[in-house]
Amino acid sequence: MTKPQNNMDQEKHIGALKDLYQLLGDSVKGYREAASQVKSPELKVFMSNLSAERATLKQDLGQAVHRLSPDHDKLDEGTLKGDLHRAWMDIREALSSSSDRAVLDECHRGEDFLVDRYRTVLDDEDIPGELRVLLRKQVAQVGVARAMVEDLQKKLELAEN
Repeated sequence: MTKPQNNMDQEKHIGALKDLYQLLGDSVKGYREAASQVKSPELKVFMSNLSAERATLKQDLGQAVHRLSPDHDKLDEGTLKGDLHRAWMDIREALSSSSDRAVLDECHRGEDFLVDRYRTVLDDEDIPGELRVLLRKQVAQVGVARAMVEDLQKKLELAEN
């Protein structure tokens, strides 16, 4: 049973949800960019599909934030950290041929970060029940994507050897 929310709990939850929302925005942009960098047509489709999936997760989370606090400020798009990460990928692309493997490695690192952030938010026992259900569903989807990225990394590694 979830205890009633006070304003401080609600603001804490909204802050954590806004952080996830921004990270999902970073993920949408990052996978779109990754799709443009990889050479393999299959990886391009995979990255584009993940970008679209993250856009859906982001939209669902935005709706949940709005239900929790209809009068809350507009959600920000993306994070400075995400912008810096994408800029680093651009620099790396300019300096090297940025292999499909290197792009997958960066995607894997991003997936790890996102899963960890979801888990941190879910560790808060005061998260409202319906929100907890949504977050668990979303982290499971991100976990599946992370496993798929890992599988693709292993396949590329085997192909390289």
